[in-house]
Amino acid sequence: MIHPNGGGYVGPDAAVLDHAQIQGHDEIGNNSKIKGKLMIKYLSPTSVNMFNDDPERFYRHYVMREARMAQTQPMAVGSAFDAFVKCHLYEQLFGKSDDWETRSLFEKQVEKHNWDWAWTNGQIVFEAYKGAGCVTDLLRELSQAVGKPRFEFTVSGDVEGVPMLGKPDVFFINNQGARVIYDWKVNGYCGKALKTPYPGYVKLRDRGVTKQHRDCHPHVFKGITINLAKYMDGSWADQLSIYSWLLGEPVGSEEIIYGIDQICGGPRLRFATHRLKIQPEYQYNLLALVKSVWAAIQDDHFFQDLTKEESQARCSMFSQEMEFEGLEREAAWEASF
Repeated sequence: MIHPNGGGYVGPDAAVLDHAQIQGHDEIGNNSKIKGKLMIKYLSPTSVNMFNDDPERFYRHYVMREARMAQTQPMAVGSAFDAFVKCHLYEQLFGKSDDWETRSLFEKQVEKHNWDWAWTNGQIVFEAYKGAGCVTDLLRELSQAVGKPRFEFTVSGDVEGVPMLGKPDVFFINNQGARVIYDWKVNGYCGKALKTPYPGYVKLRDRGVTKQHRDCHPHVFKGITINLAKYMDGSWADQLSIYSWLLGEPVGSEEIIYGIDQICGGPRLRFATHRLKIQPEYQYNLLALVKSVWAAIQDDHFFQDLTKEESQARCSMFSQEMEFEGLEREAAWEASF
């Protein structure tokens, strides 16, 4: 399949194969042929794009339950920063809470082999982010919320016949009726070259100087400054569109604000603030992709460039590679989530 909008996304979530439904298989390590219907409980931004970009990887991981690769340092520093910033924001807004204790959230998100390095470097990124004024801006926006902003939560539901799941970082509705979804991205922290921010930012903070991208046309929409000259697209738009649908926004809506705070690494840290909408046509095309992925899975036709019979034969070949690992591989897959 080709993503109708181009690009792909690797993010936080995954499709899950319901273990109770695997009982229709012969022993999973010996035969991938399904007796009855293969049931995957839901799709997520990650799994949709993985199926589209690399169906073999999708099949090995989500159906055969092959364990994930170990968390790398670039992954770990993003997860560590995520714990620092969310727990700090929660404490500033609502006070201390055992449910939002930094070390606890950190250890849930960062794999143990990275703890020492990621704790130190995650804190470096967070302190620089806070020192640049980004936290102050976020608190100003969040303080306008009607009701309690939601951090790091799971939302699931049916999107035009497709069961889906997502984990937004932040969602709130402000006192002017704006529905807002925000996320953080830490890019290039471990790299040697200076990471270029995604174009169109409304703010870029760099060594004490704040500027606006040349392609930004700032416009205050329901109390929040957005870039009216550009739509969000690519992997960020895939992720946040799906989150918005799960939160009840109609597909194609331009009433919701999508935000990314991007930390750009390299020899020094820079902080880009993105506040955009997502074009209706982009959303419709993404939904078409989601539906086609779900239909292919339900039809047990994972490799769309092959006939159904050829696709099933290829899946059977993959299962034979795992015939001596069976339940041990199953346990490793379960532990990877």
